[in-house]
Amino acid sequence: MDLSILIVLVFGSCIGSFLNVVIYRLPRKISFIFKRSQCTSCKKNLNILDLVPVLSWILLRGKCRYCSTLISIRYPLIEFITSILFLLCLFSKGWIDDSIPSLFIVISGWILVAYIVSLCFIDYDYMILPNSLTYSGSLVGLFLIFYYEKFISKTNIIFFFDHFCAFVFSLIGFLVFNLLIKIIIRKPGLGDGDAKLFAMGGAWLGLPGLEVTIALSFLISSVFVVFGLIFKRIKRGQYIPFGPFICVSILFVWFFGPTFWFEILGDIFWWKYI
Repeated sequence: MDLSILIVLVFGSCIGSFLNVVIYRLPRKISFIFKRSQCTSCKKNLNILDLVPVLSWILLRGKCRYCSTLISIRYPLIEFITSILFLLCLFSKGWIDDSIPSLFIVISGWILVAYIVSLCFIDYDYMILPNSLTYSGSLVGLFLIFYYEKFISKTNIIFFFDHFCAFVFSLIGFLVFNLLIKIIIRKPGLGDGDAKLFAMGGAWLGLPGLEVTIALSFLISSVFVVFGLIFKRIKRGQYIPFGPFICVSILFVWFFGPTFWFEILGDIFWWKYI
């Protein structure tokens, strides 16, 4: 295995270990920076040997060293998923189609992955998308795009303006849409957190990327629900968190670029041919 690939995988798994802490503590309003890692059962502080991504879980046979409580397989799974996503960022399209990603775009992709993984699993667990993540994720994305365009590519900021407009339009548009749906049928259309996550996607991906993200989110979620109903894994009327589908769609656009999806899904974007 190429040494650089191994380094990225190890680094990604370490970030995944940190994201496990964020996912567990942020919704509980517990500091994930200043407080040491603990067993969630016995509250014993964990040492360095307990915190090696993936390997510690394997060597400890999925149990706490101190109280033998079972440790969910999801912890090493998130570490593994994050490491793979970090690796894929080396080959992603990023903001610009048909370009070899520079180191800056790769690092930006890693930051996006960290936000997406955290938001995906928090929404899955608690059906919430914390404002602290969606808003800061949007601001970080806009700042990185501005910095890239102004100081690295050294062009005008039209590219940044496109992303800023995508953020504003999607945030206001979906919040107004939700309000209208509540007035008409007295039930929410999308959660406000979903609207803010779409806005974050617009901030990172721009207007074309936002179009694809919206289409993919509804397409993937529809397929998931249909198969869930067929195999009786989902009950009629059951609430399904929409955030994970938006998160997956954002990553699909980041990795492949909007042009790829416009070509693959063609007719879905019928308005582009009017």
